[in-house]
Amino acid sequence: MGSKGWISEISCVVSRDVDNLLSRPFVVVSRTLTFLVQFFIFGYTVSTLVKGFDFYRYYGIGTVITTVCSVSYLIGHDLFQEAELGLLDYLLSLPVSRRTLIVGRSLGGAARSMAYGTPMFILAMLALGFRNPVDIVESLLALFALAFGISGLSITVAIAIRNEERFDILLAFIELFTVRFSTALYPWRAMPYYASAVSAFSPVTSAAQVIQSSLFNSTTDLAGWGNLLAFVFAFFAISSAFYYKRIEGGVYR
Repeated sequence: MGSKGWISEISCVVSRDVDNLLSRPFVVVSRTLTFLVQFFIFGYTVSTLVKGFDFYRYYGIGTVITTVCSVSYLIGHDLFQEAELGLLDYLLSLPVSRRTLIVGRSLGGAARSMAYGTPMFILAMLALGFRNPVDIVESLLALFALAFGISGLSITVAIAIRNEERFDILLAFIELFTVRFSTALYPWRAMPYYASAVSAFSPVTSAAQVIQSSLFNSTTDLAGWGNLLAFVFAFFAISSAFYYKRIEGGVYR
C-alpha cells in the first residue's frame, strides 16, 4: 500500500472518532457549559482572592488545558464500549491494517480533543489578551501533544482492563492524578509539599509548563517539551503493543 492510501485510511479512522464525539450533543454541551462556568465565573471569583499575582489568566489557560485533557480520556471509554458491543471485532474485519487502526485511534482521540478544545482556546486567547501568533501556535502544538499522549494512555487502560467497574475506577483515578496533581490550575508555590512533588510526574504539568512559558514569557521550555514528548512516545508505544497483543488473530477476545 502506498503512503497516500495509508494516509487516506488513517484519515477515515480519525474522522470516524471525531464524528463519534460530535454526534453526542449531551457530552459536548455539558463539557462546554462546565468550561464556561469555570472560565468566566469560578476563575474570576477565585482570582479576586489572590493578591500580587494575575491568577485569572493563569487559571483561564489551565481550564483550557484540563478540558482538552478530559476530552482525550473519552477515547478509552469508546474503545471499551466498542469491545463490549462487538464493534471492535467489526472494525478489525475491515480491510484496514492493525497499524492503521492503532495510529488512527490515537490520532483520532487527539484530533477530536483539539476540534472540541481549539474554539475554547481561541476564546481564552481573546478574553485574556494573548496576541503573539508564535506563542499561540506553540501552545496549540503542546495541547495536541498532550491530547495524543493522553489518548494513548486511555487506550492502554481500555485494552488492559476487561472489567467495566475496574476500568471506570482506574481511568477516573488516573485522570484525577494527572489533572489535579498538576500545575495547570495551581502554581507550584501554592501547593502543599506532597502535591508539588507528585505534580512533577504529571504530563499535564509538562504541557502546562510549555504553554505558560510560551504565553506568559514568550520562551520555549525545552525541559517541558522533553518530558511531554517522552510521555507521548512512551504511551503510543505501550498502547500499540497492547493493541497488537489483544487483537492477535484478528478479533478482540
